[in-house]
Amino acid sequence: MVKKTVVHIIDSHVTDGEKTSCELTTSGTLDFASPSEFTVTYRETDEELEGCETTLMLEEMRRVTMTRTGKYSAEMIIEKERRHTCFYATPYGELMMGIYAKCVEAEMDENGGTLRFVYTIDFNNDLASENELTVKVKVI
Repeated sequence: MVKKTVVHIIDSHVTDGEKTSCELTTSGTLDFASPSEFTVTYRETDEELEGCETTLMLEEMRRVTMTRTGKYSAEMIIEKERRHTCFYATPYGELMMGIYAKCVEAEMDENGGTLRFVYTIDFNNDLASENELTVKVKVI
């Protein structure tokens, strides 16, 4: 059953030794099947990503598929201890990047919870950034 939610996202990056972080609160939905398999969908409200929709699908408690639609589109597979090559399209061009997850954690039930993953992004096997995304979901 799909339920309406409030979604709070904390997104941190380390690039060239410099750490940046941003937070976003938006509306979304939770489609809960089990604690190890669920889908969170939300609208981006950041100015650059405005109009985009992001879906995070957790599978088997170790793999997150992040799909973004809109002027920025992507399908990124973030799987613990595996590197995946992913496609990312922007208004400025298209990119192929490597994604390697160090950690995928979730504590979710039908009323909400938290999804957290830590991953790296590389271009041509050169490290571009270390990332941590924490998504807190509360059913309304």
